[in-house]
Amino acid sequence: MLLALGILQRAAALVTSRRVEVVGMSMYPTLAPGEYVLCDRFAYRRHAPRRGDVVLARGLAGGGETVVKRVAAVPGDRVELDDGVLVVNGVAARESALSEACGSWSLGEDEWFLLGDAMEFSTDSRKFGPVPRRAIEARAWLVCWPLARWRRLDGEGRDD
Repeated sequence: MLLALGILQRAAALVTSRRVEVVGMSMYPTLAPGEYVLCDRFAYRRHAPRRGDVVLARGLAGGGETVVKRVAAVPGDRVELDDGVLVVNGVAARESALSEACGSWSLGEDEWFLLGDAMEFSTDSRKFGPVPRRAIEARAWLVCWPLARWRRLDGEGRDD
Protein backbone atom coordinates (compact mmCIF):
# COMPACT_ATOMS: atom_id res chain seq x y z
CA MET A 1 0.00 0.00 0.00
CA LEU A 2 2.75 2.46 0.97
CA LEU A 3 4.76 1.51 -2.11
CA ALA A 4 1.74 2.16 -4.35
CA LEU A 5 1.16 5.52 -2.65
CA GLY A 6 4.83 6.46 -3.16
CA ILE A 7 4.69 5.53 -6.84
CA LEU A 8 1.48 7.52 -7.29
CA GLN A 9 3.03 10.54 -5.56
CA ARG A 10 6.12 10.44 -7.84
CA ALA A 11 3.96 10.04 -10.93
CA ALA A 12 1.93 13.10 -9.92
CA ALA A 13 5.14 15.06 -9.26
CA LEU A 14 6.44 14.09 -12.69
CA VAL A 15 3.27 15.33 -14.42
CA THR A 16 3.05 18.60 -12.48
CA SER A 17 6.77 19.43 -12.40
CA ARG A 18 8.32 22.43 -14.05
CA ARG A 19 11.46 21.81 -16.11
CA VAL A 20 14.27 24.32 -15.52
CA GLU A 21 17.66 24.61 -17.21
CA VAL A 22 20.64 25.12 -14.91
CA VAL A 23 22.58 28.22 -15.93
CA GLY A 24 25.92 29.08 -14.35
CA MET A 25 28.13 27.34 -11.83
CA SER A 26 26.45 28.37 -8.56
CA MET A 27 25.12 24.87 -7.77
CA TYR A 28 28.15 22.89 -8.97
CA PRO A 29 28.91 20.02 -8.39
CA THR A 30 25.31 19.14 -7.48
CA LEU A 31 24.01 20.69 -10.70
CA ALA A 32 26.08 21.56 -13.77
CA PRO A 33 25.35 24.17 -16.44
CA GLY A 34 23.16 22.75 -19.20
CA GLU A 35 21.44 20.16 -17.01
CA TYR A 36 17.66 20.22 -16.82
CA VAL A 37 15.97 19.78 -13.46
CA LEU A 38 12.36 18.89 -12.70
CA CYS A 39 10.91 21.06 -9.92
CA ASP A 40 7.85 19.86 -8.00
CA ARG A 41 5.44 22.80 -7.68
CA PHE A 42 3.29 21.00 -5.11
CA ALA A 43 6.06 19.73 -2.81
CA TYR A 44 5.48 22.38 -0.17
CA ARG A 45 1.72 22.14 0.18
CA ARG A 46 2.11 19.70 3.09
CA HIS A 47 5.30 21.01 4.66
CA ALA A 48 7.63 23.98 4.43
CA PRO A 49 11.00 23.88 2.65
CA ARG A 50 13.59 22.00 4.71
CA ARG A 51 17.25 22.64 5.30
CA GLY A 52 19.16 20.92 2.50
CA ASP A 53 16.37 21.06 -0.11
CA VAL A 54 17.31 22.32 -3.57
CA VAL A 55 14.63 24.84 -4.50
CA LEU A 56 13.44 27.02 -7.34
CA ALA A 57 12.97 30.62 -6.19
CA ARG A 58 11.75 33.76 -7.99
CA GLY A 59 11.84 37.49 -7.50
CA LEU A 60 15.03 37.71 -5.46
CA ALA A 61 16.99 40.96 -5.32
CA GLY A 62 14.16 42.75 -7.09
CA GLY A 63 14.40 40.67 -10.28
CA GLY A 64 11.82 38.39 -11.85
CA GLU A 65 14.22 35.62 -12.84
CA THR A 66 14.16 32.17 -11.29
CA VAL A 67 17.16 30.69 -9.53
CA VAL A 68 18.01 27.26 -8.20
CA LYS A 69 19.61 27.32 -4.73
CA ARG A 70 19.93 25.15 -1.63
CA VAL A 71 18.07 25.92 1.61
CA ALA A 72 20.90 26.53 4.09
CA ALA A 73 18.71 27.69 6.99
CA VAL A 74 15.02 27.77 7.93
CA PRO A 75 12.86 30.07 10.06
CA GLY A 76 14.26 30.64 13.53
CA ASP A 77 17.82 29.67 12.58
CA ARG A 78 20.87 31.79 13.26
CA VAL A 79 23.26 31.93 10.29
CA GLU A 80 26.86 33.09 10.40
CA LEU A 81 29.53 33.24 7.74
CA ASP A 82 32.96 33.64 9.24
CA ASP A 83 36.03 33.42 6.99
CA GLY A 84 34.07 31.32 4.50
CA VAL A 85 32.70 28.86 7.07
CA LEU A 86 28.90 28.57 7.14
CA VAL A 87 27.65 28.13 10.72
CA VAL A 88 23.96 27.39 11.37
CA ASN A 89 22.78 27.49 14.98
CA GLY A 90 26.36 27.25 16.22
CA VAL A 91 27.26 24.19 14.12
CA ALA A 92 29.68 24.45 11.19
CA ALA A 93 27.73 23.30 8.15
CA ARG A 94 30.26 23.71 5.33
CA GLU A 95 33.17 25.72 4.03
CA SER A 96 33.59 27.88 0.98
CA ALA A 97 36.58 29.00 -1.01
CA LEU A 98 35.50 32.53 -0.12
CA SER A 99 37.64 33.25 2.91
CA GLU A 100 36.48 36.87 2.94
CA ALA A 101 32.78 35.96 3.19
CA CYS A 102 31.41 37.20 6.51
CA GLY A 103 28.04 38.17 7.97
CA SER A 104 25.30 37.02 10.32
CA TRP A 105 21.53 36.74 10.10
CA SER A 106 18.76 35.74 12.52
CA LEU A 107 15.88 34.36 10.49
CA GLY A 108 12.31 35.40 11.24
CA GLU A 109 9.24 33.16 11.14
CA ASP A 110 8.86 33.50 7.34
CA GLU A 111 12.49 33.64 6.23
CA TRP A 112 14.70 31.08 4.50
CA PHE A 113 18.40 31.45 3.75
CA LEU A 114 19.38 30.21 0.28
CA LEU A 115 22.93 29.52 -0.89
CA GLY A 116 24.55 28.13 -3.99
CA ASP A 117 26.63 24.99 -3.45
CA ALA A 118 29.58 26.75 -5.11
CA MET A 119 29.38 29.93 -3.05
CA GLU A 120 32.26 31.54 -4.93
CA PHE A 121 30.09 31.59 -8.09
CA SER A 122 26.73 32.30 -6.45
CA THR A 123 24.56 35.34 -5.90
CA ASP A 124 22.36 34.26 -3.02
CA SER A 125 21.06 35.21 0.45
CA ARG A 126 24.48 36.57 1.37
CA LYS A 127 23.71 39.38 -1.09
CA PHE A 128 19.89 39.65 -1.18
CA GLY A 129 19.22 38.47 2.38
CA PRO A 130 16.75 35.90 3.69
CA VAL A 131 13.79 35.17 1.40
CA PRO A 132 10.09 34.83 2.25
CA ARG A 133 8.24 31.55 1.67
CA ARG A 134 6.28 33.06 -1.23
CA ALA A 135 9.55 33.40 -3.20
CA ILE A 136 10.17 29.64 -3.06
CA GLU A 137 8.13 28.14 -5.89
CA ALA A 138 9.16 24.49 -6.03
CA ARG A 139 11.54 21.75 -4.87
CA ALA A 140 14.04 20.43 -7.39
CA TRP A 141 13.89 16.65 -7.28
CA LEU A 142 15.19 15.12 -10.52
CA VAL A 143 17.92 15.88 -13.03
CA CYS A 144 16.26 14.73 -16.26
CA TRP A 145 18.71 15.87 -18.94
CA PRO A 146 21.15 14.91 -20.28
CA LEU A 147 20.08 11.29 -19.92
CA ALA A 148 23.60 10.18 -18.97
CA ARG A 149 23.32 12.30 -15.79
CA TRP A 150 19.71 11.38 -14.88
CA ARG A 151 19.46 11.24 -11.05
CA ARG A 152 17.26 12.10 -8.08
CA LEU A 153 18.12 15.01 -5.82
CA ASP A 154 16.05 13.85 -2.83
CA GLY A 155 17.88 13.89 0.47
CA GLU A 156 21.14 15.44 -0.71
CA GLY A 157 22.34 17.61 2.13
CA ARG A 158 19.08 17.36 4.07
CA ASP A 159 19.05 17.00 7.81
CA ASP A 160 15.60 15.47 8.36
